[in-house]
Amino acid sequence: MIKHLGFILCLLSFSFLKDKQGFVQQTSCKGYYDKELHLFVYTDVDEMPEFPGGIAKFYRFISNVPLKGADKESLQSVVFPTFVIDASGHVKNVGIYQKEAKDYTQLDRNMIKLLQACPKWKPAQCNNKKVAMSYRTRVTLCYTN
Repeated sequence: MIKHLGFILCLLSFSFLKDKQGFVQQTSCKGYYDKELHLFVYTDVDEMPEFPGGIAKFYRFISNVPLKGADKESLQSVVFPTFVIDASGHVKNVGIYQKEAKDYTQLDRNMIKLLQACPKWKPAQCNNKKVAMSYRTRVTLCYTN
């Protein structure tokens, strides 16, 4: 009986230590390991990354994309940039969603170049820890005469 009681107390103290040391992590954050960047990139986080000044300033920033190479006949072009905001807030791995580099238009390349020069973001957070996050957005550029 005393052996069983000692065993149970050991288990309880070990599970208490596990929780205190952070081995048991309950989180709703999800992601994947990016082999190119050599880091875990989250797709679902507790707190989203934030552009300095907010999302409206981000869209104002990317509206500065040079329109050279855009389809001005349609009066509108849509670009789907995708990138990673790392744990320090830098923009990395910029591309265009579901396009290979060989298929990029001049407008796509202009958007990528602009995003590579993007100022630092406030990084995403998961369990109060700064983390890298994958970010994708839709940009519609409208032309006026």
